Amino acid sequence: DSYDELTRLMLRIESDELWKGKEKTTFMAYMGLMQQYHKSFSKANGDNPVQQAIDALKSHGDRVDDFYDEFQEYKDMEDMQ
Repeated sequence: DSYDELTRLMLRIESDELWKGKEKTTFMAYMGLMQQYHKSFSKANGDNPVQQAIDALKSHGDRVDDFYDEFQEYKDMEDMQ
């Protein structure tokens, strides 16, 4: 995924030593921020907030569906349409 690709790129830049001084420090700081951003979307990240939100919404949707499936008054109201 994009996080792994970015991590490999950063390791390559670090090991190639083509970048020096302030340019390298600035670029690596920027890439570090990008790496953190991409990590939030990585499937390998156990704390993946995006996946947590998706899972929570799915769970909520399932509970809402279960509630309405068992709510006879709501079913009766739907039949009135």
